[in-house]
Amino acid sequence: MITAALIFFQSLIHPFHVSVSDIKYKEDKKAIQISTRIFLDDLELALQEYTGDKKLDITQEERWDFVKQNLKPYVLERLKLWDEKDREYELNWIGAEKEDDVMWCYIEIEKVKKLERIKVWNSILHEVWGDQENLVHFRAFEKVKSARLYKGEDTEIFEWSS
Repeated sequence: MITAALIFFQSLIHPFHVSVSDIKYKEDKKAIQISTRIFLDDLELALQEYTGDKKLDITQEERWDFVKQNLKPYVLERLKLWDEKDREYELNWIGAEKEDDVMWCYIEIEKVKKLERIKVWNSILHEVWGDQENLVHFRAFEKVKSARLYKGEDTEIFEWSS
């Protein structure tokens, strides 16, 4: 009981900083679909830094156009994928939506003819929090592979055998 209380108290003092990216290879569509979930308070700090607008409040509806305008380049500069020949994939921004206390960002890669090896780099929020964790779950061929990416260790290679 004391251990549980200590862990709870410690989590209040030192909150977790985490984003989650769910990546799915849709073999029938020859596409990779990416959805990334980022907590609004963390994203707000990142966009304040990115835009230089230290008073930005991303929960204000009248600022939504400004947020959308800057969210896309912010995310696309910090999330990249490469094929088995180290060619960078073109990421197509689908959009974003707020849901409660998180922002969902949607991205797609088209014309993925085969998938054997893919490199994922994710440095979202690394400039904001030194302890930022970016969880990546990659679903392909009825398997799920996961990685936990940190500042300085922000790249993972996922492989599937033919």
